[in-house]
Amino acid sequence: MTKNLTLPIRTTEQLVEVVQDIDLPALSDIAVKLVSTLSKEEVDLTYLRDLIAQAPSLTASMLRWANSPFHGYARKINTLDGAITVLGISKIRARAIAFFITNTFEAPKGIDRDTFWKSSMQSAGYAMWIALAVGLNESEAWLTAMMVRLGDLVIGQFDPSAPAQAESAALPVRQRWALQRERIGFDEGDVVSEVARLWFFPDSMVEALHKCAKPLDYMAFSPLAAVLHLALILGDCESVNEETLKSLPEEVTSRLGIQIEWLAQHIPEHVILAV
Repeated sequence: MTKNLTLPIRTTEQLVEVVQDIDLPALSDIAVKLVSTLSKEEVDLTYLRDLIAQAPSLTASMLRWANSPFHGYARKINTLDGAITVLGISKIRARAIAFFITNTFEAPKGIDRDTFWKSSMQSAGYAMWIALAVGLNESEAWLTAMMVRLGDLVIGQFDPSAPAQAESAALPVRQRWALQRERIGFDEGDVVSEVARLWFFPDSMVEALHKCAKPLDYMAFSPLAAVLHLALILGDCESVNEETLKSLPEEVTSRLGIQIEWLAQHIPEHVILAV
């Protein structure tokens, strides 16, 4: 850890130094190889299957997810080949990477692990849905949204009381971002974008994480960042209806080309995709 760190952090360069000095948990070799495929246009099904098969717990998790009631398949899927064929490489890969991430990070003291990841998965579900609506890669949106709150866990390593304080106050995401910027100078998206950079995630995901709290504040607009912004707000909601949709920033929905009225008619009331 950077010696004599004084908060808030003042510059991006200092944030990079702090994140690099943190004792981050290492991704497994399998996860690293999976992440490396995110930048490839085509991934061999056999290669992906063989990677996943190296981890029995991951294999079991993928088959449970493939057979979950959410997908509604009448016939049980018993093999990885079957799961990949039915669900697609992109979805299986995203959830395999998420499996490693969720099992790599420990929740700080004062944060319930199951509640924390359930919130992340709910936001990820909305990100996938909105991405589909605006023509983005839904699996990339799902995985990127799931990663946002990792920044909160990383913040806990150099400001230990911050995550528990936000959690105990049950702060909505925009208030949590404001608190983070006040305390450490940056929000969780800024922090986890540097982690994603160190882990060699694609530039599009790194950029979206960095911009998701303030997607309209940059000259180069990232549609994925805007999707994350909306999804994280919706992820705070116990259910989504016309009233909660009015809390979405209209300037962000308009930039994505989505109207609130359209959302009210089409968006699911609950979206939780567990891994």
